[in-house]
Amino acid sequence: MLFLQLMNFLFPTFLIGLAAIAIPIIIHLFNFRKYKKVYFTNVQFLKELKQESDSKSKLKEWLILAMRILAISCLVFAFAQPFIPWKSKNNPR
Repeated sequence: MLFLQLMNFLFPTFLIGLAAIAIPIIIHLFNFRKYKKVYFTNVQFLKELKQESDSKSKLKEWLILAMRILAISCLVFAFAQPFIPWKSKNNPR
């Protein structure tokens, strides 16, 4: 937190772009996939397989969401151009 207090931005209006983080979160929360029901004779085997794949797919979805948020925030901070002001001994501020 102290680091952010020392840092200034050349274009602070680009920080409004952090609101774009809401886009992947909304897509993640309202995932509108349509699942097709497929009927098989051996349902017990499929239930076990579904439980294993559900946990892996949920982890994968959360990791993808985190990477999307990280990518958007890195782009926003790159466009805002953060810098640490240089305090020289000749120019006290």
